[in-house]
Amino acid sequence: MGGTVITGLATDVAQLIPPMIQQVEEKIVADQIFEPLVMSGDEDRLDTGFRPAIADRWSWERDSMAVVFHLNPSARWHDGAPVRASDVRFTFALYTDPTLGSQERPALSRIDSVTVRDSVTAVFWFNARYPQQFYDAGARMLIMPEHALASLPRATLQTSTFARNPIGSARFRLSKWTTSSIELVADTTNYHGRPKLDRVIFVKVADPNAVVAGLSNGELDAGEIASPQDYQKLSAHPALRSHMLPAWDYAFVQFNLADPKRRTQPNRLFGDIALRRALTMAIDRKTLVASQFDSLGTVAVGPMTHAQTMADTTIAIAAYDSLGAATLLDSLGWKLPAGKMVRERAGQPLRFSLVVPSVSPNRMAMAVRLQESLRRMGVQLDLDVMDAAAFTARVARRDYDAAFNGTRAEASIAGLKAYWTVAGADDPAGRNSANYRNPKFDAHLDSAIGARDITTARAHASQAYSVIIADMPAVWIYEPRTAQFTHKRIRTAHVAPTAWWRGLADWSIPEAERLPRDRIGLKMAAR
Repeated sequence: MGGTVITGLATDVAQLIPPMIQQVEEKIVADQIFEPLVMSGDEDRLDTGFRPAIADRWSWERDSMAVVFHLNPSARWHDGAPVRASDVRFTFALYTDPTLGSQERPALSRIDSVTVRDSVTAVFWFNARYPQQFYDAGARMLIMPEHALASLPRATLQTSTFARNPIGSARFRLSKWTTSSIELVADTTNYHGRPKLDRVIFVKVADPNAVVAGLSNGELDAGEIASPQDYQKLSAHPALRSHMLPAWDYAFVQFNLADPKRRTQPNRLFGDIALRRALTMAIDRKTLVASQFDSLGTVAVGPMTHAQTMADTTIAIAAYDSLGAATLLDSLGWKLPAGKMVRERAGQPLRFSLVVPSVSPNRMAMAVRLQESLRRMGVQLDLDVMDAAAFTARVARRDYDAAFNGTRAEASIAGLKAYWTVAGADDPAGRNSANYRNPKFDAHLDSAIGARDITTARAHASQAYSVIIADMPAVWIYEPRTAQFTHKRIRTAHVAPTAWWRGLADWSIPEAERLPRDRIGLKMAAR
């Protein structure tokens, strides 16, 4: 036992209230402190491969409308309090409370309730049978301590002391949190057994060049790389090992279909699907993605990635056609006056702003390419660049015309419910900031989630994707592939396709290969 792993995070971690997690960086850290009832397998299957976590065994009721989780009686929170079934019930209440606005809430809608059979037995009751029942109940939620949170107003959880000083039950606990790093140390009395590492340190490294430099000079032990040039450079480094990850992220120019100031009214530009089609046709996504990513990126095919089981990558998207785009814009009245560079209609220029998060170098670079593509079509695209916090807040307020958004897809198609359904648009705290509404999409998505066999599920998923792609609420730009680099002295474990960080507690460093920082020990680390 022993050793230290230092890895970089692209953005600040603002808080660690699991139901309120919005960024993957928050998820990476939270997954080391909290744990679900069961852990997904290394292949991230939704129907098999689960491993015990807080629950050490489980069973189904005869009608498959309830699943019973038996908690490990030795499970303890980091403050020594026992983990109880009431914590599971409390956690479900948090995730489904509209006040918290959890992105997981829509995916949990088929769970009617959670009851406590005894102190170590929690029962999930469903309103329908569907293939992902066990995943939703057992693996989707990180369990939280009722005794530490029940007295706090839920509206204040995100700014509470707990949000930056969390108490979990997983094998690492929080030691230090500064403006530049978060240090976790081994929970040496954990009921699972202590982790193999002494420490995991997450360092904010917003600049990709700094990640490359850190991996090269040994200041970082692990990091993700999305640049072909950086990948080639680090692949030649004798002290590093690479692991290519499947693409689970996708980036897209998201149109606000409603007026930002009057949500009941259509957007002055993007309420018109024909204009959205013309803009899509004006962008040569294949060339842009290839020029920026080479082999580490591919053109996005919708609100999905090629790695998802239910993805239908055969659905046609409006192809690049500059002449067709120009003709369509002309027919809509957006014409280019003689001697001018920007199209106009009734004296108004075809001009809009695109909010872009500065923390994403890929989106920043692509935004400039998109700006030039649209300029050649007589469309003025203004880039409104801001930091991650401002971008997230702006999108959440729905105060934009277009946003260069990005998200990490989950293994389940249910992840779409938060971002693209009518319920998500109608909910003021919902994640459907594009104000996209189509009941046909919702119906097919619900049918895909609720289908009892994979053939029916795939058919409805394909229909749902077909509907939203035809509606063009966004221009689907790219799926970036990333490579995970780690120092060769580190032995990794449980590197799942959707979460390379999931098995950090089982990563190890042989004693003979340890660096001086690996030998600090827990007593010194706690100072």
